[in-house]
Parts: sequence; C-alpha cells; structure tokens
Amino acid sequence: MSYVVLHGIWTTEVRRGGCAVEILPEPSPSAQWVLELLSAPLVQEPDASKPLMDLHAEIKRLETWCRSWMAGTRWVDTQQTDEHRHTFAKKIDEFIDSSIHAARGSTSLGHARDVDVLEEFAVREDLDFAERLWTLVRHARDDDDLSESIAAVAEGLETRKLQPYIRQSNDSPLAQVIRQALQMAQAKTLVDAEAEKERLAGQLDTWIDEQPLDPFVQVGLHKLRADFWFYFVGGHLATPRQVEPFLDTDKEPEQLVARFWLLLRVLEVWWLIQQAVPGMPRQFACQTVSALLDHFVAALDWIDRDSDEENDADASVYLQYDDWLKTSIFLPVYSTEVQTFVAAIADGFDPARYTAAAIDPDNQGAGRLQYSLTLLTKTPGLVDRHFSSDDAQLDVLADASSDMGDLDDKYTVFEAQHL
Repeated sequence: MSYVVLHGIWTTEVRRGGCAVEILPEPSPSAQWVLELLSAPLVQEPDASKPLMDLHAEIKRLETWCRSWMAGTRWVDTQQTDEHRHTFAKKIDEFIDSSIHAARGSTSLGHARDVDVLEEFAVREDLDFAERLWTLVRHARDDDDLSESIAAVAEGLETRKLQPYIRQSNDSPLAQVIRQALQMAQAKTLVDAEAEKERLAGQLDTWIDEQPLDPFVQVGLHKLRADFWFYFVGGHLATPRQVEPFLDTDKEPEQLVARFWLLLRVLEVWWLIQQAVPGMPRQFACQTVSALLDHFVAALDWIDRDSDEENDADASVYLQYDDWLKTSIFLPVYSTEVQTFVAAIADGFDPARYTAAAIDPDNQGAGRLQYSLTLLTKTPGLVDRHFSSDDAQLDVLADASSDMGDLDDKYTVFEAQHL
C-alpha cells in the first residue's frame, strides 16, 4: 500500500546540437534528489512490523479504557465466556507465581538498550512488574477480569509472598501502592503501621470493587510514555526536547493518547524508510523524523482544545491516525553520501522514467538540458500503473486509483525542509 519514490532533477550545459539526447547521463553532483513517501497506516500494510503492531494494539486498548474511565462506565470488550474466564484466571495466577519466585528486587528483567538501525524494531526489555502486568491484562475482556487481576496482586502483597521489582521512575498509582506495601513489609518499626496498612488495603479494595480501570489506565500511560522515549531518545531518532511535548505528564489521558497516535505515525514512516530504502544514510532518515515531529507539534494545541472547537481552521494541521501521510524529503546537493546512496538505488532498481527537456536552446541546438529521473524503491502494482502513463502525476495518484478506496484528498501532505 505504501510506496517510496526517488526523484532527481539536474541541468547541464550542452554545446551545439547537444539538446538531442537519447541516453540518460550520470546524474550531476548538483542534482536535487527528493525522496517521496506515501505512508499508509501500518494496520493496512500486509507485511507490517510486529513490534509496531503490538504498540498499535496497546494504544488502541488504552484509548478504549480511557473513554470508559472518563465516562465512569463499566468496560466490556466482548461477551465473556467460561472458557476465557478460566484461561485468563490461569494466566494471572501463573504470572503472580512467577513473580513470587523471582528474586525480590532483581534487576535481571533486562536493561533498556539503544535501537540498532539494522533491527526492524527492538522491544524494550526493562519492564517492571506493573508494566508486565499491564501487558497481560490488556487482553482482558471486561471489568471483572481487571478486578480479578488486582485482587491477585492484593493477596500476594498481603501475604508478603509477592515482592516484585518496581522501577523508581514508575509513579503510577498502582506502582506507588506496591512500593509502599513493600516498604511496610521491610520496615522494622513504622508509626501508625496499622493505619497505613488499612489505607493501602482500602485503595486496593476500591479498585477491585468500584474502579478496576483506574490503576491500569495510569500504568498504561506510564508504560507507553516509556516506550516512546525508548524508541525516539534511546534509539537516537530525536532529542528529548523534541519528544517531551508529546509525553507531557500534565496532560489529560485522552490528550496523551492522541499524542501517542502521532508518535506511532512517525515511527511508521521510519519503518517504511528502513524497509524500502535501507541504504539511506541514517542522518537523513533521522532528520526526516525530526522534521515530522516539529511539524506535528503544531497540532498539539488543537488536540488540547475542547471538542466544541473541532471545526477551527487550525485543525488542518492535525493528522488523524487513519490518514495517509505523504512526505517529501529534499536531500542535500553536492553530498558524497547522497550520490553514493543514489548510485546504490540505481544499481538495484531500473529507472521507472526519465525525461530530458531543453531550456532556452539557441538556433544551433546549444543551451541547457534539464534531466528528470525517477527511481522506484518500493513498487506495488499501484505505483507501476501510475507510471505506465507519461501524463500521470504523482500528486493525483490517490484520485486516479480505485485501489485506495474512498481516499480522495484526505491524506495529509507534509514537505520536509531541505536537509
């Protein structure tokens, strides 16, 4: 569904009679190369990245939970069955048992590591107990499943058998309750120990009986913030300054979820570049990510507005996750890295089309020639048919093809600055 196309344009001076050309010459070092990407939502890709699909599923589940939680309604995903109830309860018991038998305070859960450019996507390995619990309960089907999960945690804490690892940076309410319960268990003396014990037990009972979504919404927000920080900052795709506006802890849950969708969309563009043009110099791919983040920052104020302002003119900058995203990347001219990259693409893919047009020729055929070269690096049938016509224009591809369904001009066009 998505595609990547590489365009090159350059001019050369020609002598008398030189404006007639049949063979495309080597591109000039002054050629302006533009990498054009049309990125479909990852869920529409037949060969989507599994880690990114998992991230998509987590955001979708968190979004659903946030809506029910904010509305104060019970959450039911699908009709509950005895088989699911039994299977889910067994998984929770196995998870708690494995956590009980793990060494208390162990850091063997793994450490965050940089995302290697050669990897499709690395999965964060340093999840603490609350985050790992969340990855399990996101497969729950209703509030009763969530209540049962909290009850299992409460029982383990009460018997002091469960002493899991909670990362210090995890400030979600569930993580705080677990951390405080562990501190009570370890303290030899504690003023008002019974009162503190009753307070923690009361909080857990409230979650179990009345608000089972509450702790898991907060843990999910914490986990996804950590995941995106890992990908963008840990993977050296962007700076902390660029990512922080999307992960602002002062924002409401639904505002954060909207930001998560934008960040996922940027990661999908990165994934498309890695899949379609793996030889593209990393610095240019990273600059593309940075430019997209800077572009989407303009949408954050609109996201934060009340729903009755949705028709504001500034809403045009806001990308919905299901929109198609068209991105143009202008690569530097006179760059040895770019020339090497283009030569490698040309060796691997036949030119889809090239043209040579005379510019202000004199009566003896001298003047300048402007060359236009198009290389396709990912060529589904949609793009092949598009370029089968010399008159076809890439800008009207969406309108000209029925394979894109009811797309029309609904995709968002983004043009990066010259890199």
